[in-house]
Amino acid sequence: MIILDYVISAIWLSPFLYLAVLAFGKIFNRTRKINLLKQKGQLEKKVDKIIFQIPTVGNVKLVNKIFELVKNYGLPVPLKTWVIIEDWDTHKAEYVCDKVVVVPPDFECEDLYKGRALEYARRLRQEMVAEGMLGSNYLLLQGDDDAVPSLEFIKESLTVNADIIIGTITPKAKGVWNTILDYERCVACGIFCNFFTNIGKPLWAHGEGTCMSSQVDKNVSYDISSFTHSTKDKLISSEDAFYFHKASVMGYTVFNSEERIFIMPPLSFGDAIKQRRRWVWGQLRILTRKMLPLPNRLRLSVIGFSGLWLYSMATLGLPLKYLGIVNIPTVLLPFTFATLAIWLGIRAYTIGKCMGWKHAIAGTLASYITVTLNFIVHLIGFAKGDPKNFEVIRKE
Repeated sequence: MIILDYVISAIWLSPFLYLAVLAFGKIFNRTRKINLLKQKGQLEKKVDKIIFQIPTVGNVKLVNKIFELVKNYGLPVPLKTWVIIEDWDTHKAEYVCDKVVVVPPDFECEDLYKGRALEYARRLRQEMVAEGMLGSNYLLLQGDDDAVPSLEFIKESLTVNADIIIGTITPKAKGVWNTILDYERCVACGIFCNFFTNIGKPLWAHGEGTCMSSQVDKNVSYDISSFTHSTKDKLISSEDAFYFHKASVMGYTVFNSEERIFIMPPLSFGDAIKQRRRWVWGQLRILTRKMLPLPNRLRLSVIGFSGLWLYSMATLGLPLKYLGIVNIPTVLLPFTFATLAIWLGIRAYTIGKCMGWKHAIAGTLASYITVTLNFIVHLIGFAKGDPKNFEVIRKE
């Protein structure tokens, strides 16, 4: 049981590691930003326009509202809005935007669902550039029909000379339990995305808010054949993570911005399970089908899923400690007590930075409820098995 003693001890001390990752993430964000600012940003390169695209399955009101909000930002370069829909969408004439991209029913590629729609729009832009209908120097802002990129994020994307940029996820307060659930996304972004992306080794990505240069859009596809030779497999979900990793592997500069992307939490417990199930099985499919190089798969498997097994072992350690089955070495006991304060402090900082001090207090007080809820919805999603499709959650 001595081994178990040290395993539990190490897990209980993990907030020290989280604190270091958070601190270094801040440092790397700052130094990387300074270095990128020294180079010519997209604005100085005289970007012709920003193309803000949103794929959707009929959420007309939300998409139109998001487009209107972003159009009113008064950006220093022209903004063109694209919506990407399937042929069966009956609301084609209701979208208030510059271009409605309809994915033909017979279009085939190495992706399904959302990835297929994004790949079609990407190829369409390349055809338009080749035919002189679109300038080759644009900035692509990839959004979702439940997310609003902040003005600050778009401005930073224009000035920081990175090839592909992700923002920091910030949930909108929408009810009690679902806001508490999504506090975890602030924490995950603040600790892991900031650190790993800004050392050039991305972990996660967000379809809700990604900005990329026209060169990335031109040269990086959603095709999985770059890494896997299986002709049977298709990219079903986690297309945002796959694309971000692929761009990094191809040598493009990645950057995690601390500017916010406002998202809507799942509206019901069932939607939360559906969403997390899609994430879990999307990543597992990338891992098991070897859709990315080994180093990237190792990051996703070991670090990406670390929250689940750390929560399990840390929680299990409590009854084992008080039953006398696990004995924490005496020299480590004072440090294990300190980790609780560190853990709460990290959560207060990351949540507060995104959502303000009131949510920092609420998120800190609800910390164990948040991580337990996330563990439960992920576990249920895993237990339900691979959905083998792209399950869409309600947006309103």
